Amino acid sequence: MRWRSKSNRDWLRSLPGVTEDEPLATRTSFGIGGPAEFFVESGRVETIEKMLTGCLEREIPYTLLGAGTNLLIADKGIEGLVIRVVNRDHRIEGTRVTAGAGLKMMRLARIVADAGLRSFEFAIGVPGTVGGAVYQNAGCWGKEMRDVLVDVCGFVPGAGKQKWDPKKLQLGYRTSALREGALKGALVIEATVHLERGDGEEAKRLMAKLTAERNETQPIKTKNCGSVFKNPPGDSAGRLVQAAGLKGLRQGKAAVSTLHGNFIVNEGGATARDVATLIQRIQAEVKRRFNAELEPEVELVGRWK
Repeated sequence: MRWRSKSNRDWLRSLPGVTEDEPLATRTSFGIGGPAEFFVESGRVETIEKMLTGCLEREIPYTLLGAGTNLLIADKGIEGLVIRVVNRDHRIEGTRVTAGAGLKMMRLARIVADAGLRSFEFAIGVPGTVGGAVYQNAGCWGKEMRDVLVDVCGFVPGAGKQKWDPKKLQLGYRTSALREGALKGALVIEATVHLERGDGEEAKRLMAKLTAERNETQPIKTKNCGSVFKNPPGDSAGRLVQAAGLKGLRQGKAAVSTLHGNFIVNEGGATARDVATLIQRIQAEVKRRFNAELEPEVELVGRWK
């Protein structure tokens, strides 16, 4: 690739905390994926901004990583620079809460409940970070980020810091302008949500109830990426997979969960190719049986060719 000049590689090696050929499997909920060619983890926003600007100037490909959920990294890994964003600060001002992109949604759900705030209980079912939740408009139990989001502070390489409201972010069902629009490649720095005053203890009881129900119906304690497919309009991906008799279907060490049809489980040693092939088999069978299209919610990244 053109970007792999000696000067570019020297620049990458000079980045604070950078490592080469860094394994990424342990940094994803799936436990799958090859290495990052260059990898750095940082919670310093200015440092990340400088790295992104440097990549833009040098035409070096980069990938922003959060908690590694809803993600399938290729067995050959990811070229260029992978930056894991871990800024986890937060502040509460009345009913508005601002949280760093690297803060886990589940953690934030407990923080706001402790502060006597409601309307964020759904976040206890979102395993990723705040940045990832904005990136794909994550949600659970019929509620999603756009229902509470006020605005997002971000950074666009070459254009600087910006503030985006939900309209600018083009938040849709498990997507946004950050994932597949004009803001693709931009960094989420922090997000502000508007909540409601209420009984925090009641919020905690509700979250405990929702979590218990989720543990009974989803393979939470396994290595998985979360929901594999988006729900088709008026239907459920899990129902379609089950109706097609695909629960338990295997490809290598990857298997459709016997607990919930919209989950693929890494049973130990599954490859990204195993999972990608299993996804294609599920799509083909559901299409054949019900003439229904299953669109992946999980995002495939890295060197697949």
